[in-house]
Amino acid sequence: MSPAEIVDKQLTAYNARDASRFASTYADDVHVFLMPNLKLAVRGRSALQAHYATNVFSKEGLRAEVLSRMAVGNKVVDHELTHGLAPNPVESIVIYEVVDELIQAVWFCLPSARFQPAGEA
Repeated sequence: MSPAEIVDKQLTAYNARDASRFASTYADDVHVFLMPNLKLAVRGRSALQAHYATNVFSKEGLRAEVLSRMAVGNKVVDHELTHGLAPNPVESIVIYEVVDELIQAVWFCLPSARFQPAGEA
């Protein structure tokens, strides 16, 4: 599968709120960062699955849509709009790095420093 197809697979699982299928698209040692300060938000597939199952997939009306996509080599850059995380849809840029058909790293570029994803303090 191409890197873009892997990212599509995880987006489909995200929108289905299937934590197991979602996590299966990520490497065992995945790193998820919040930009611009490179804050490590999640490390490892088990932590990712637990975080999304507990803090994200329970949100009413949760769904993400890709507004645009760019792929270069093993990097996929999505301009996303996510519904259900906050009172209004959240626009973000998400950079995925795919290695051996698994997402190895993710960088979330959020609209402001004040937005905190579910489960973050």
